[in-house]
Amino acid sequence: MKLRTFFGLTSRSVLEQVRTELGPDAMIVANRPTADGVEVSALPANAMNELLGDAPAPRRGADRRAREAAPEPDASDAPPPVPAATAAATTAATAAATEPATTPSTPSVAAQASVTPTIQRDADTVSAPPRDPLDSGIGARLMEEVAAMRTLIEEQMSQLAWSESLRRSPLRSRFTRDLLAAGYSPQLAREITQRLPDDYSRTQAQSWLIGVLTRNLRCIEAADDIVTRGGIYALVGPTGVGKTTTTAKLAARCAVRYGAGKIALITTDTYRVGAQDQLRVYAKILGVAVHTVSDRHDLEQALAAVRGRHMVLIDTVGMGQRDPRVPEQATLLAQPGIQRLLLLNAVAQGETQDEVVVAYGGREGADANGGLAGCILTKIDETAKTGIVLDAVIRHRLPIHFVANGQRVPEDLYAANADYLVRRSLRTTGKATAFTFDDDEFALKLGVAGEAQHA
Repeated sequence: MKLRTFFGLTSRSVLEQVRTELGPDAMIVANRPTADGVEVSALPANAMNELLGDAPAPRRGADRRAREAAPEPDASDAPPPVPAATAAATTAATAAATEPATTPSTPSVAAQASVTPTIQRDADTVSAPPRDPLDSGIGARLMEEVAAMRTLIEEQMSQLAWSESLRRSPLRSRFTRDLLAAGYSPQLAREITQRLPDDYSRTQAQSWLIGVLTRNLRCIEAADDIVTRGGIYALVGPTGVGKTTTTAKLAARCAVRYGAGKIALITTDTYRVGAQDQLRVYAKILGVAVHTVSDRHDLEQALAAVRGRHMVLIDTVGMGQRDPRVPEQATLLAQPGIQRLLLLNAVAQGETQDEVVVAYGGREGADANGGLAGCILTKIDETAKTGIVLDAVIRHRLPIHFVANGQRVPEDLYAANADYLVRRSLRTTGKATAFTFDDDEFALKLGVAGEAQHA
């Protein structure tokens, strides 16, 4: 085992040398900039296993001299032998120190390790005493220190890689950082910025980025929205996302455009106290009747009763994405002609957005009935980063039918505009907050994310 030192103009070239010579799992021990570039010291991947393995057996001559120098042990006062693992760990920890001389009364650690674990006396075998817990913990503590050192080195290498990326492609790195700061996922940010042309100026790159996001954000135009097309739509989503209020907003739009006789309301929410009363208040203002259903048979009868209406809206009970009743609700709504619209809370975290889309039958969790017909974004006015919900919509390829940004009925409901939503999501990237990373912290974050991906 020998410490190897590599030199190169950039950290990337040095790391390539390390991978070629020592393999992809080599351990980086140290790195420092030099006048000619970068110097990196590394060990093979199995170096630590060698350090922590059994120590090599002492030379035969040394073993004989140690036995001769030591007095004949007695079974009653024989010193406890030192385990081989302890001797190996001690030897590895003091490899750089001078080996102490062996005295006649005190054999060396290596000599003690070579003593046979049992002593023969008068044809009786005396077993060695149990291992000292302090001795057995040395190896564990050493491994913890090695793991901490490796983590520190990986963090430093991540910072070096980020600095090198900034130097070689500062524009691409800067826009990756802007997208992450706006709430977009690393996956989407990486896929987009990798295609960024190298010869673009900052202004050109900004326009290119907005154009790419806008083209991938599918928004239904006002002339082709669900109120204009008509049909049967069930609004689904977690509790508190705004299904009942959004149902009232859509019903009001339809009543104003086509008359109250062309709209019908159905609710499956029989769990929440006052849920039906809330919808009935809106329906009474609009002059529309509300049908309450609790099972598949009731739903079939209600749909038969409102056949011929221009638009039928079904307000469903709110369930968390991990609620086991979500598939049951999907089965209830699996009726001919019913299209499901998912309401996405813009305030939710990115991981939560993914869980909601998949649980309610999005692109990755589509059921036999074709999954979701699209989505409606709610609480846009309450979120600090609209990029989070836009990222989920883009990756799951969900069409956006409407955007809701308040509680007023029917005012706070708008047709989705892709260009406006994208530009708004990027406005927050230049504002420093308590959650803004500086360059070193951002490199550290990338290092932690990389470790999580390879865990």
